[in-house]
Amino acid sequence: MSITPTGTFSFISELYSGSISDKRIVVDSNFLDKVERGDDIMADRGFLIRGELALRGATLNIPPFSNGKQLCPQAVTKTRRIAHARIHVERAIGRLKNFEILQKFIPLKMKKIMNKIVLVCAILCNLDKQLVK
Repeated sequence: MSITPTGTFSFISELYSGSISDKRIVVDSNFLDKVERGDDIMADRGFLIRGELALRGATLNIPPFSNGKQLCPQAVTKTRRIAHARIHVERAIGRLKNFEILQKFIPLKMKKIMNKIVLVCAILCNLDKQLVK
């Protein structure tokens, strides 16, 4: 999934099993087709997609690694900026998880419609008041 700086969902992929890598999901879900030149994508450290984004003229922002050492002032500033944005991402995901249908055990017979259920829940989140002004 992708969330805009205002906290709205801008992309919801199909659901995947837990055994697939983040990079594979990004590639297989066609998320990269939505990326535009100049986009700045924030992701966790596991998203190894810098090359794929660069081909589209976009940049990847991940939290700097400290490797046990003190971060330089620029890295501290970047980390704070990413952490601030991350709060809004977590709030948007939390809003999505509040739907009762997504909190319960999902019967196997609903497998075929789960992608649509998650999409509708995300759309309903977008219709709610804006998370970030």
